[in-house]
Amino acid sequence: MKKTVVCQSGLKGWRDRLHKVYSSYEEFVAYCDVYNIHNRCGFATPEAAWAADPLVQGSTNPDDLQRVRERRPHA
Repeated sequence: MKKTVVCQSGLKGWRDRLHKVYSSYEEFVAYCDVYNIHNRCGFATPEAAWAADPLVQGSTNPDDLQRVRERRPHA
């Protein structure tokens, strides 16, 4: 389930795993071709980003899309 967040633009957006945001690898690659999503998330290729399945957030504003640093539980 996508979590609701407030993004850098001030818009309400979502936060979820990459695989849950895009319905298929092919769809993700198509968006990477237009918006360079994999680079914005810190990956050299769409393949590397898809394999890592990072936590991402975004909104209707494409500039809001970014990778979210995950907190590690305290040991």
